Amino acid sequence: MAGQPLQFDMSTLCKGGSFELALLDLDGTLWRGSDVIEGAPEFVERLRHSGIRPVFFTNNSSRTPEAVVAALQRMGFTASVDEVCTSAQAAADAVSQRVPQSGAIVAYVGGEGLREALRKAGFDARRADGKDIREPWVKLAQAAAVGLDPSVTYGDLAVVSRIAYRVGWFALTNPDVRLPVEDGFMPGNGAIGAFVAAASSAEVVVTGKPDPSFVRYALSRYGVPVDRAFIVGDNLHTDILAGNQIGVYSVFVRSGISGEPKDGDPQPDLIVDSVANLFRQNA
Repeated sequence: MAGQPLQFDMSTLCKGGSFELALLDLDGTLWRGSDVIEGAPEFVERLRHSGIRPVFFTNNSSRTPEAVVAALQRMGFTASVDEVCTSAQAAADAVSQRVPQSGAIVAYVGGEGLREALRKAGFDARRADGKDIREPWVKLAQAAAVGLDPSVTYGDLAVVSRIAYRVGWFALTNPDVRLPVEDGFMPGNGAIGAFVAAASSAEVVVTGKPDPSFVRYALSRYGVPVDRAFIVGDNLHTDILAGNQIGVYSVFVRSGISGEPKDGDPQPDLIVDSVANLFRQNA
């Protein structure tokens, strides 16, 4: 049924089964800019009443889970910190898999969300600063992580690149090379990552959508198998592709940035106008 716009009740989505987890994109899916999408808070509550755990699943590595919850609450959603899953948390987990030593130094560029995620994972997270390039800690760092950072400098990236070159890899929280804005675009995190990758020739460990590792991290974290989860999003090339690559049921909403799926685009399992159409038992 890929690519077919449907309005449906709970049994249609569940296909005779029982979902336990919903991975929910934020901007374009639950809100658009500073405006909540009509019916989105009620949709989240319908999930809860159906026994499905909502997870606010975001590529934004700059915000802490607490900041995400605050934003959701301002929009009228009920949310808790343990329901937030960020690409920064996935990056910290990816670093943990490769650097198991507690207290290891990890250099990063990015926001508070990435710093907090690394520290909560037990690392000595240090913001890469070009002025520190010859400091002893740079040679002691065992990993590097790159998140979106509008204040980043050439020197900061030089620190990260040297560490990535030495250890052979770095974590990238989001591969998007452009961020759409009202009058065009701004360079995205993927553009920063491309700089580091070119300078270091290191392996890039992507931890955000559309990489399937982000979905895999969420499923492991919440203890839910692939066939008991679904993903909802407005971006065919991040949300839907991430779900499709790992086999999670995917729901595309027209409320965001992508147009109708075309030949060659990632194809969702289901298309609806917005989340307001989901889990309506009177549909």
